[in-house]
Amino acid sequence: MSVAILVKFKSTDQAPLYIPVATQGEYHGVWLSAAEKLGLKWVPLFEDGPVVDVSDLPSLLDEFRQLRKALAGSPTNALLLEHIDSILEQLGQLNLTEVSKIVIG
Repeated sequence: MSVAILVKFKSTDQAPLYIPVATQGEYHGVWLSAAEKLGLKWVPLFEDGPVVDVSDLPSLLDEFRQLRKALAGSPTNALLLEHIDSILEQLGQLNLTEVSKIVIG
Protein backbone atom coordinates (compact mmCIF):
# COMPACT_ATOMS: atom_id res chain seq x y z
CA MET A 1 0.00 0.00 0.00
CA SER A 2 0.94 3.60 -0.28
CA VAL A 3 -0.18 7.10 0.61
CA ALA A 4 -1.33 9.45 -2.14
CA ILE A 5 -3.24 12.68 -2.70
CA LEU A 6 -6.25 12.66 -5.01
CA VAL A 7 -7.49 16.04 -6.20
CA LYS A 8 -10.91 16.05 -7.82
CA PHE A 9 -12.11 18.96 -9.89
CA LYS A 10 -15.52 20.57 -10.31
CA SER A 11 -15.39 20.17 -14.08
CA THR A 12 -16.11 16.64 -15.26
CA ASP A 13 -13.87 17.39 -18.25
CA GLN A 14 -10.80 17.66 -16.03
CA ALA A 15 -9.26 14.37 -14.96
CA PRO A 16 -8.48 13.94 -11.26
CA LEU A 17 -4.91 14.66 -10.21
CA TYR A 18 -3.14 11.79 -8.46
CA ILE A 19 0.00 12.69 -6.48
CA PRO A 20 1.95 9.81 -4.88
CA VAL A 21 3.20 10.74 -1.41
CA ALA A 22 5.00 7.75 0.11
CA THR A 23 5.07 3.99 0.35
CA GLN A 24 3.50 2.60 3.50
CA GLY A 25 6.93 1.72 4.89
CA GLU A 26 8.36 5.17 4.17
CA TYR A 27 5.26 6.83 5.60
CA HIS A 28 5.56 4.92 8.88
CA GLY A 29 9.34 4.99 9.06
CA VAL A 30 10.01 8.61 8.11
CA TRP A 31 6.96 10.78 7.53
CA LEU A 32 4.88 9.77 10.55
CA SER A 33 7.67 9.86 13.12
CA ALA A 34 8.85 13.29 11.92
CA ALA A 35 5.28 14.62 11.81
CA GLU A 36 4.59 13.49 15.36
CA LYS A 37 7.79 15.14 16.61
CA LEU A 38 6.75 18.36 14.88
CA GLY A 39 3.20 18.19 16.23
CA LEU A 40 1.64 18.29 12.75
CA LYS A 41 -2.12 17.90 12.31
CA TRP A 42 -2.62 16.59 8.76
CA VAL A 43 0.37 14.35 8.04
CA PRO A 44 -0.44 11.86 10.85
CA LEU A 45 -3.96 11.50 9.42
CA PHE A 46 -2.87 10.57 5.88
CA GLU A 47 -3.28 6.85 6.47
CA ASP A 48 -6.91 7.32 7.55
CA GLY A 49 -7.93 8.98 4.28
CA PRO A 50 -8.88 12.49 5.37
CA VAL A 51 -10.82 14.76 3.07
CA VAL A 52 -9.07 18.13 3.09
CA ASP A 53 -11.25 21.16 2.50
CA VAL A 54 -9.86 23.49 -0.13
CA SER A 55 -9.65 26.20 2.55
CA ASP A 56 -7.27 23.94 4.52
CA LEU A 57 -4.81 23.56 1.64
CA PRO A 58 -2.52 26.38 2.89
CA SER A 59 -2.27 24.59 6.25
CA LEU A 60 -1.46 21.31 4.51
CA LEU A 61 1.21 22.98 2.37
CA ASP A 62 2.72 24.50 5.51
CA GLU A 63 2.98 21.03 7.06
CA PHE A 64 4.78 19.72 3.98
CA ARG A 65 7.23 22.64 4.29
CA GLN A 66 7.80 21.96 8.00
CA LEU A 67 8.37 18.29 7.29
CA ARG A 68 10.80 19.12 4.49
CA LYS A 69 12.76 21.47 6.75
CA ALA A 70 12.96 18.85 9.51
CA LEU A 71 14.19 16.16 7.10
CA ALA A 72 16.67 18.42 5.29
CA GLY A 73 19.42 17.77 7.84
CA SER A 74 20.20 14.27 6.57
CA PRO A 75 21.92 13.62 3.23
CA THR A 76 20.11 10.26 3.02
CA ASN A 77 16.84 12.16 2.55
CA ALA A 78 17.82 13.86 -0.71
CA LEU A 79 15.33 11.93 -2.85
CA LEU A 80 12.60 12.38 -0.26
CA LEU A 81 13.20 16.13 -0.23
CA GLU A 82 12.95 16.25 -4.03
CA HIS A 83 9.68 14.36 -3.79
CA ILE A 84 8.28 16.77 -1.19
CA ASP A 85 9.32 19.65 -3.46
CA SER A 86 7.38 18.03 -6.29
CA ILE A 87 4.28 17.64 -4.11
CA LEU A 88 4.53 21.28 -3.02
CA GLU A 89 4.89 22.39 -6.63
CA GLN A 90 1.92 20.37 -7.87
CA LEU A 91 -0.37 21.46 -5.03
CA GLY A 92 0.85 25.05 -5.28
CA GLN A 93 -0.15 25.23 -8.95
CA LEU A 94 -3.77 24.28 -8.30
CA ASN A 95 -6.46 26.80 -9.11
CA LEU A 96 -8.46 26.40 -5.91
CA THR A 97 -11.66 27.68 -7.51
CA GLU A 98 -11.59 24.59 -9.77
CA VAL A 99 -11.00 22.02 -6.98
CA SER A 100 -14.00 20.17 -5.56
CA LYS A 101 -12.28 17.74 -3.20
CA ILE A 102 -8.85 16.73 -1.89
CA VAL A 103 -8.57 13.24 -0.45
CA ILE A 104 -5.43 11.78 1.08
CA GLY A 105 -5.01 8.12 1.82
